[in-house]
Amino acid sequence: MAIKIDLRVPPCGPATEVADFVKQCEDAGFDGVGMLDSQLLERDIFVSMALAAQATEKIRISAAVLNPVTRHISVTASAAKTVAELAPGRIEFWIGRGFSSVQTIGVPPATVREMRRSVLDLKSILAGEEVSYNGAVSRMRHGNADMPPIYIAATGPRITKVAGEVADGVLLQVGIHPKSVEVARQHLEEGARRAGRDPKDLKIILCATTVIHDDQHEARELVRPMCVQRLMEGSHTRYLQAAGIDVGDLEIPAELNELYPDVIHAEDWERAKELCAFLPDDLLAQMCDVIGLVGTPEYCAQRLREAEANGIDHLYLMTSATYDYPHRELAAFKEIIFPALAAG
Repeated sequence: MAIKIDLRVPPCGPATEVADFVKQCEDAGFDGVGMLDSQLLERDIFVSMALAAQATEKIRISAAVLNPVTRHISVTASAAKTVAELAPGRIEFWIGRGFSSVQTIGVPPATVREMRRSVLDLKSILAGEEVSYNGAVSRMRHGNADMPPIYIAATGPRITKVAGEVADGVLLQVGIHPKSVEVARQHLEEGARRAGRDPKDLKIILCATTVIHDDQHEARELVRPMCVQRLMEGSHTRYLQAAGIDVGDLEIPAELNELYPDVIHAEDWERAKELCAFLPDDLLAQMCDVIGLVGTPEYCAQRLREAEANGIDHLYLMTSATYDYPHRELAAFKEIIFPALAAG
């Protein structure tokens, strides 16, 4: 099977339990896992990655995603280097502006300029090069040329261009519709060329919102809040429009802003679904196909074949599970989807 598939795994339990679930993902046939970094919602990302690395042999393990706000970049660099030493060639670090990790402590996300600087600094520190902070010139003693890949998680055009300039790869959070992906690729290529880089050298992972259920209707209902969140964030509008999604003049309930900690990480998912009931069923169905894999295992297998035919070679499956492991999706891929893809 040519297409690589990674599964989001929230570190929602003791680190040994998280490691056991990652081992199940490896045994099921996933190429990689991505672990959430949200200090008040999940267990520590680096401890969880370290134990998962020790419990497995070949699966890639990624931080999905770090941010330059909640830790000084030198702290992130040392932790990243330490974890990468446990599983050479299998550890990746994806870095974004910050979402639930910054919202829950009342600080703003990183600016695009801060993101650019943080990635460049992270690479310099990991390489053992000198960096300067507040007049102090320092270097990391255990830094060297053996560095893990650094990706930027990007949605808007400015941060996508920065990813093209300075990152080893990009996690594009724009859905999987070919026209949406093409818009994002143009921004990525512009950034790469601006920095004198060959766009073909950049690794691209597409984030696919994924909810698998034996009932197609129920799968879509489970993903309602994740669709509505895209309507609430203006950075997604251009990609929805490119895919032919016209949201019209929908009025978004103000109560959605009261969900803790936010819409897509809501502790009360049933309440989130109720507040998102305003989204018409036909529009919901359209959005589900644009943003990812939503439906029965058989339906999602067919969607994966279409994605591969459209030139997509790497997907990161972001399920609705934040406070539990994605057992349903794991079982569906292991028992139905992977065998179906292998059969052609």
